Amino acid sequence: MTELKSKFVNLKSDLKKLKNLLIILTLTQIGYIIIAFVDAKLWIKLDFNYKTNWMILCLHLIVAGVFIWFNWKRMPILRKSKMNNTFLILFLGIIGMWLWIPNNREKNKLTKK
Repeated sequence: MTELKSKFVNLKSDLKKLKNLLIILTLTQIGYIIIAFVDAKLWIKLDFNYKTNWMILCLHLIVAGVFIWFNWKRMPILRKSKMNNTFLILFLGIIGMWLWIPNNREKNKLTKK
């Protein structure tokens, strides 16, 4: 396998790992929101006793940092696109991360470059 081909195989597998990480973050935040609306006592207990909101915030910031790092270091795109993607991730949060994840057509386009 050539070096260029192995880089693109690694890129695809890394994007799959990022998508799995984003699924975990999304399910965590949706679960937290559901608990907040369904059971107020449990939500208050989780917030004040276990500081769950801070844990979820830290997880969100770590995942956003990983996405931004990956965007700047591993994605074979132009600098202007990297800037736009960074703003997308920073200002739209989890929705921006979902919008940033390339679909199969975009993955194939990236690997052909």
